[in-house]
Amino acid sequence: MTRISTHRGAKTARNPRYLEMARQLREAIEAETYPIGSQLPTEAELSLQFAVSRFTARSALSYLQERGYLSRKPKVGTVVIAKANRLKYNVSGGSIPDLLRFIDATLVRPSQTEDVLSDSVLCNDLQCGEKEPWIRVSAYRISSKTKLPISWTEYYLRPEFRSVVPKIGLKPGPVYALIEKAHGESITQIAQDIGACLLPKAMADILDAPAGSPALRVLHRFCGEDNRTLYAVISVYPGDRFRYVQKLRREL
Repeated sequence: MTRISTHRGAKTARNPRYLEMARQLREAIEAETYPIGSQLPTEAELSLQFAVSRFTARSALSYLQERGYLSRKPKVGTVVIAKANRLKYNVSGGSIPDLLRFIDATLVRPSQTEDVLSDSVLCNDLQCGEKEPWIRVSAYRISSKTKLPISWTEYYLRPEFRSVVPKIGLKPGPVYALIEKAHGESITQIAQDIGACLLPKAMADILDAPAGSPALRVLHRFCGEDNRTLYAVISVYPGDRFRYVQKLRREL
């Protein structure tokens, strides 16, 4: 029976035991300790190997199954069917309404709120002056259908919109609608900037993805009638969880 190195000290304050177990199994699959087509040990065997309960082992296997690594069938067992996360987030868009539906298609789980002053990087992203005050709301997004993590997202709002901050993530819906309703501002333009980056470890841990792996950074900047940035959203997606499809029509 194939075994991988495990120990109780691997548990972190951030992750439940079943997530840590799932992470170690995922790394073993990616390293081909368990190659595609091979069978994983039974729940009972994994419980002994990781020194966890059967419930914890079952939760870890279900977690990997939901992400497309495993197939689990009665009388067949647990079989490895992929080396990489097969969860995809596909979006089609060709207009501002399409783009807004894409932005609103996920659930937001806020993690931290803080006041920041714009540095040179933020100045470029937000198209603002240096040392301007902003409210940053850090969050992660999950799929409204699968409830699985999709991206790490940071919202930047101007201080005059502070009353909107506690409402972010309370229910599905766009932040721009909250701003328009509470402050009478109108969003007339959305700038979109998509580029590649490497996934920082802190984000990777939350999104259950390899640190330093390719990722997609998506910036949406929402502007008012005077072309001033009212707020912006910066999202980082692991490379295998995002695909944006856009159809363009030629005018004849």
